[in-house]
Amino acid sequence: MTSRERVKKAIHFAGPDRVPHCLPDGKENDLLWLWPNRREQLPWTLQPDGMEKRIDAWGTEYWRAPGSAVAHGEKGSISIPDVEKQQDFIFPDFHRPEVFKEVIRSVEENRKGRNPRYALGVMPYGSLNEGTHNLIELDKMFLAYYESPLALKGLIARLSAAQKEDIRIYAEMGCDGVMAYDDWGLQDRQMVGTGLMEEFFMPSYRENWQYAHSLGMDVWMHSCGYIIDLLPLFKDWGLDVIQMDQQENMGLENLDAKIGGKLAFWCPVDIQKTMVEGDEAAVRAYVRKIRSTVGNHDGGMIGMAYSTPDSVGHAPQKTAAMCDEFRRLPGYY
Repeated sequence: MTSRERVKKAIHFAGPDRVPHCLPDGKENDLLWLWPNRREQLPWTLQPDGMEKRIDAWGTEYWRAPGSAVAHGEKGSISIPDVEKQQDFIFPDFHRPEVFKEVIRSVEENRKGRNPRYALGVMPYGSLNEGTHNLIELDKMFLAYYESPLALKGLIARLSAAQKEDIRIYAEMGCDGVMAYDDWGLQDRQMVGTGLMEEFFMPSYRENWQYAHSLGMDVWMHSCGYIIDLLPLFKDWGLDVIQMDQQENMGLENLDAKIGGKLAFWCPVDIQKTMVEGDEAAVRAYVRKIRSTVGNHDGGMIGMAYSTPDSVGHAPQKTAAMCDEFRRLPGYY
């Protein structure tokens, strides 16, 4: 079984030989995680007032104190101050050939390899919810649901159209799946009500996700926070894999009861609880718990580690223990 076949079987509950991996331990992995080179942000520059400033490709300013631990800075201005004028804002072009140059090279090398991995392309316009509130600010987005619904839907539709082109490009180069990023939860509740999501986002999600399926690709999405009640909707709209870094705020058993065997999970050990508060034994036990719940349906899971462990206080020895335990998990036959 090739790595590509293993991931395919795992996310479609078709009985892979073992749990697939995407781990930073230097050993062979099953997933090729492809990130486009958007060159999104200009470098930080020192300003006359002693602060540092940078501007991203969308025209948003960020400020921080020199040497600040806040890597991304604080927003100083937003790209679209008035959502009613969103149609006048020109999106940056993330479909330029150079954005995908290295991705194409990696896909071609992978295709020629002795053990091709599953090629997963992160979409340059990968966020509809976050993409919208990054442009107009979250508080203004909450107001726009009620005060400017047509303009808000217009902005979401523009982002969705750009995302649909992402999907076409990745299919053309031979990727197996596409990945989006949209956090939809706070710690203990959804960010907005289900009705608003269905009205404002469901048409775009459903259209794009079904479009990806029509081109032979799977759909993956990162979403954190308390989203357990949204997962059946995501599945109905066309999602195949949910990537979530926190699960303990919902509970693995509850997630399994809600959607286990229907939606696949790409998860590390919970990054806010066990990876911070637990010891290495607790980390290993949690890996086994993922396998015995959402990963116990003739597949259903892929092992991973959080990509920036230093930023969330993960000790290297705990990350090493997690990776080792993922690789020790029992197979499916």
